[in-house]
Amino acid sequence: MNSIVLHAVEEEPRNMSEGGFTLGSAFQPGTTGDEAVATMVTVLDEQDAAPSIERLRVWALDAGAVDAGETCVDVGSGTGTMTRRLAQLVGPTGQVLGIEPNAEMRRVAADRAASAGVAATFQEGLATALPLPDASVDVVWCERVLQHLPDAQAALHEMARVLRPGGRALVLDSDHESRVQSDIDPAVGRAMLEAFMRQVANPRAARSIPRQAITAGLTVDPDVGSTALVAPQHQLMSSHLARLAAEQAVADGTITREQADEALAALTTAARQGWAFSAVTIFGFVCRKPVSGREEDALD
Repeated sequence: MNSIVLHAVEEEPRNMSEGGFTLGSAFQPGTTGDEAVATMVTVLDEQDAAPSIERLRVWALDAGAVDAGETCVDVGSGTGTMTRRLAQLVGPTGQVLGIEPNAEMRRVAADRAASAGVAATFQEGLATALPLPDASVDVVWCERVLQHLPDAQAALHEMARVLRPGGRALVLDSDHESRVQSDIDPAVGRAMLEAFMRQVANPRAARSIPRQAITAGLTVDPDVGSTALVAPQHQLMSSHLARLAAEQAVADGTITREQADEALAALTTAARQGWAFSAVTIFGFVCRKPVSGREEDALD
């Protein structure tokens, strides 16, 4: 899955740590250590298994019409799930490159691709400086990466640069302000959400994608995909994210320790009963590089 950070957050993280995994350091290029990497892989694998994520991916791949023989780049390839999938779609006559700045994640992705017998290459790189020539790619896949970038506009410019005329950028990302959470006092829940969003470089990423894509010279299809990533009950019973957000809100002084403890206890109780609900909306955009009249004639 593609939520790996491709650019360090500009400010020094002001967050609480748990097991080496923090709101600010999560999915950073330099994040190392067995426990931190294992946590990142677990998070990505659990999200890969979410039916809602699969529905949005199917929509994007269909709308983008990824075809045999094409050249694809997976920006922020993480564990390589979508890199492998793209490789299967383009077949032996196509090419797929996963761009991932974190060496540990590249190792995981390469091992999984080899085990699956999939021909995919993984290379170090940043979303804001793709190691690719101009007009060299048919399809860019970028899933839940922009939310981690201080300069998402630069990433869209890079996608436009490397796309061939007629190429497509399939960009999927979250808007964390859309997050909903049951069973927690609304004011406390809002404080926890705001504490979380302060640790994310671009927490409202999705709403800016159309403007950023058009600014970069791409067009955006009017049909926009969307899905809700719903946390399963077993995650909410011991929600790592909720604990970190609560700790950060306490550290920021926006809620008290008592309020944090009450919120986490309420969430755990609701999850044990099976009725807890926590979800965030993810949007999908198909962005296209225009083809000039002369280029259309050449394509014909």
